[in-house]
Amino acid sequence: MAKNKNPMKNEFIIFSSVLFFIILVVGSLAFFFSMRQIVRTNRTNELSQMLEIKRINLEASVMNEIAIVKKMAGSPLIKDYLADPTEAKLRTQAIKEIAAYRAAFENKSVFWVSDRDKIFYTDDKSPYTVDSKLPENYWYDLTLYKTEVYNFNINYNPDLDVINLWINAPVFDENKKPLGIVGTGIELSAFVNKIFSDLGDRMDLYYFNAEGEITGARDIEHVSSKKKINDVLISVNDGILTIVANAEPTDAKDIKRVSLKRKISDASNMDILAVAKSLAPGETRALAVPHGNLVISTIPLLKWYAVVYMPDSINDYKTSMTALFLVVLVVILLIFIIFNVFVSEFLKSQHKTMMSLEHARNEAEIANRSKSNFLAAMSHEIRTPMNAIIGIAQIQLQHENLPDEYATAFRRIYSSANNQLGIINDILDMSKIETGKMELNPVEYDTPSLINDAVQFNIVRIGEKQIEFVVDVDEKLPSRLYGDELRIKQILNNLLSNAIKYTKEGSVKLSVGYSTDSDGGVRLRFAVEDTGQGMKQQDKERLFTEYQRFNAEANRATEGTGLGLNITKKLADMMDGTIGVESEYGKGSVFTVTVRQKAVECPAIGADVAGQLRKFTFIDDRRVSNLRINRELMPYGNVLVVDDVSTNLYVAERLLSLYKLKIETAESGFETIDKVKAGAVYDVIFMDHMMPRMDGMETMLKLRELGYKGAIVALTANALVGNDEMFKQKGFDGFVSKPIDVVHLDAVLNKFVRDKHLGKTEKQVTETVILKSSKSINYAMNPKLLKFFCQDAKAAVATLRKTVENGDAKLFTITAHAMKSALANVGEAEASALAAALESVGRSGDMGYIAANIDEFIQTLESLIDKFGGAESGGAAGDNGADESDIDEDKNYLTEQLRLIKSACDGYDDDAAYAALDRLKEKRWKPSTTESLEKIRDALYVSSDFEGAGELSMSLIDG
Repeated sequence: MAKNKNPMKNEFIIFSSVLFFIILVVGSLAFFFSMRQIVRTNRTNELSQMLEIKRINLEASVMNEIAIVKKMAGSPLIKDYLADPTEAKLRTQAIKEIAAYRAAFENKSVFWVSDRDKIFYTDDKSPYTVDSKLPENYWYDLTLYKTEVYNFNINYNPDLDVINLWINAPVFDENKKPLGIVGTGIELSAFVNKIFSDLGDRMDLYYFNAEGEITGARDIEHVSSKKKINDVLISVNDGILTIVANAEPTDAKDIKRVSLKRKISDASNMDILAVAKSLAPGETRALAVPHGNLVISTIPLLKWYAVVYMPDSINDYKTSMTALFLVVLVVILLIFIIFNVFVSEFLKSQHKTMMSLEHARNEAEIANRSKSNFLAAMSHEIRTPMNAIIGIAQIQLQHENLPDEYATAFRRIYSSANNQLGIINDILDMSKIETGKMELNPVEYDTPSLINDAVQFNIVRIGEKQIEFVVDVDEKLPSRLYGDELRIKQILNNLLSNAIKYTKEGSVKLSVGYSTDSDGGVRLRFAVEDTGQGMKQQDKERLFTEYQRFNAEANRATEGTGLGLNITKKLADMMDGTIGVESEYGKGSVFTVTVRQKAVECPAIGADVAGQLRKFTFIDDRRVSNLRINRELMPYGNVLVVDDVSTNLYVAERLLSLYKLKIETAESGFETIDKVKAGAVYDVIFMDHMMPRMDGMETMLKLRELGYKGAIVALTANALVGNDEMFKQKGFDGFVSKPIDVVHLDAVLNKFVRDKHLGKTEKQVTETVILKSSKSINYAMNPKLLKFFCQDAKAAVATLRKTVENGDAKLFTITAHAMKSALANVGEAEASALAAALESVGRSGDMGYIAANIDEFIQTLESLIDKFGGAESGGAAGDNGADESDIDEDKNYLTEQLRLIKSACDGYDDDAAYAALDRLKEKRWKPSTTESLEKIRDALYVSSDFEGAGELSMSLIDG
């Protein structure tokens, strides 16, 4: 077997190597730039000191010559001679004195020129007349008329092929009148060799005057040709610090210097002469240039400037600091290696631990999957017969002539099966929570309705127990909130059912209040108090543990799994809430739950609604107008139910028959495929998930392979959370669990049948009205229906006009859809069809057509308001005005028919319910009884509220 690799070890080695590389790179760059700055600073100081030494040496070299020239210019004999050069005696004496000065100049050239005859005399060439107007003789006027003591100029003697540095001094008489010029010449080649002899190969040093002419350079040609410093070192457009293009290097070192300088020249732009002229006498300035150092200084004595440039070199960085840095790098590398070895061994041991934990986790996952598979299988195996039991009990209870003893038996079967289904759902909910698949589905809900539903659902659990049920609701409670209404009901059902279950006598109290969080959220608070068994302290500590039941001997006959409170706590946790308990053994318990909900803009429930909840009368005022399931008949629809269990087919077929659908059945996937191959097409196929030989999933995939595009909805008893998403991912269009939830079934049929046939709206409305009319509706006996219609119609007229003005197609469509159903309920088929047509146009957004045709529809609504307004205000026919004592009711017949109505409502059989109501109309009843019967009929006609009608029937029996 191959050894398991340690990914953590490999990842750490990679990480540490990358980290070391980053540290190395960052450290090296930091060191390089720091060293570069240090080297440049040191190099700048070195160059500045060198320029200062060169300046001192240069000035010292010419200082003696300047002094001798100044003496010559001040000599009285020479002054007299220059004033009159034609006088022979003066000439002879002056020449002797000049010869003496030449000896002091160490045999350097000496010259003189009188401004009177402008003849230039020197000891090394023939005299000639100076033409001061010639450019090469610019020095003459400059010295004679613009110089007070002395100046310098450089001149090339082509005859001797030498370059001389001339020191020129003007000679004045006592009245400062220029008489002539005297001076000496220094052969520049020897002078330059002396200045540049100790200059390194990497340095370039240039001297230049105020006109920018180079007066000293390593390459003497720059001096002889009077090159400008900016032409040698700088070109504004073509580069900076670059040797002129025609300057060819003479050796390898020059080539390197030229190449480097030309590379640098592309980096910046400066004017060397302008910078030099901005310097004060004796000042030195370093300029920032790339890849090297450049320093400029002044030479005040000569009125010259000096510039030196030295490029960077790798040798500059070969210092003790560099060696130290390399030692540090080696130490870091050694630490890195030792650390990696240590961590590698540590990770090796950790890997062994992780492998054992991974093995344990895999074992746990296998066990969890086994449990999930077991729960899925058990869910299907248990819910499948439960579907048959509940469905058949509902269907049998629809029969009119069912004997009371059988009806009682079927009701007990139905009730017991629902209790058993609750236990199954608890187990499945526990599985959902453990696997993290439990999800909240928040919606905006009606708070009084939530409380009333929980109370009404649990109050029947009291049965024959001597228990007082008390409800206390804060009248300031918000009437609407945003959260998971169903999960809150589940919490209340668990707490209330437990309180009733473990209380033999006394009371059970539900208190409902709230508080507001700082961020505007609402903390909904429920407290359930009972006078039951209570709990011991050790039991309280294990109270919210799953599968725990206490005082098992005393509660042996009590139903339950021990999961309810554990589920309740986890649901409260999911809603950012809490649960707590106070209990005294033998006296009772108080459970308090808080859940966090989002606030909704709404009023408080008020004192009236709070009072109705306390008196258990809220349901009577609400159910007449509250829409539960508005079941629309769909005679145009065509569905196929596929299930291998005949009882499941029987139940599904009977529930679907309430919609007047065309229903076909199939007992296997093979039969389904044969039907589709034969050309059958259905609005929706309800497909059982688990069937022998070919299951629902395989059947669906084969249908898709055949190109079948119709809707296929999974019909399964496997009700684990997450399966609906799984079915959709596999290709199903929806999911309905068994036992079949009629609300969910209604939503599926509306989506895949009704909405698909929107084009057949007029036919649908006409058939619905005809079927409704066959129930022998007596509108005079239903004033509330007409009252609600008139209210809705008046609101619709105002809304329709507003939507046409504003062009709001969406609101128009919603309003037309609502009036379509309302008109059908009062038997106005033609007007309902017109509403349906306008609804279809509204969906297309054609507001132009709507504006042109809306007036007719509004006039129809207004005429119906006038028509039904009188009926609404009038009283119902019958004995409503009679004295209660004058009527002798047939109680047995009334009870029998009411039980039939209850059974019909439980089975969603409106035909049987209407038949029983019609039979009751044939007898004379007290006004209060007649009013109760009207409420039952209203619940069916106005809202299709089977549950409400059934509860009203039982309330009339009990009353």
